[in-house]
Amino acid sequence: MSDSGIRILLVDDEQELVDYLSKRLIKKGNQVVGVTSGEAALEQVGSNTFDVAVLDLKMPHMDGMELLTRLEEAQPFLQPIMLTGHGSMDSALESGRHQAFRFLIKPYEFEGLLDVIHQAREYRTKQLKEAYTRDLARVMAEHSSEPHELLRETALLKKKYEQG
Repeated sequence: MSDSGIRILLVDDEQELVDYLSKRLIKKGNQVVGVTSGEAALEQVGSNTFDVAVLDLKMPHMDGMELLTRLEEAQPFLQPIMLTGHGSMDSALESGRHQAFRFLIKPYEFEGLLDVIHQAREYRTKQLKEAYTRDLARVMAEHSSEPHELLRETALLKKKYEQG
């Protein structure tokens, strides 16, 4: 994937919805990978870095909550948005416990979804900067008397956080 636009992973078992949202999100300048299962989503996060994931809650084989947990393990800074037609207060609370950025009920207006996606990416950027600053301070304290090691460690940090 190139570096322009928001990198979005779209996961819903309804192929028509994936196609429709993908086309509209791409027209807005985003990079979108749309898949119809949790398993396919996990394959994608193994080879691509995403800013935001839009996930359906009810899917066969692997539901959105399990996928949410597995995505968090694979890409800790990924901001998941739950978009479901089967929402309840319990599932909204559970998704919050699993660090979902938002829980939205279908049908949801496209422009509103786009706003939430932008907010999620801004939050991700903030989280990445804060984590990088913390790690950089730690590395500088640990290797302040070792210039070569300090350079090596800061280069590794830069690479880690550029990939996100």
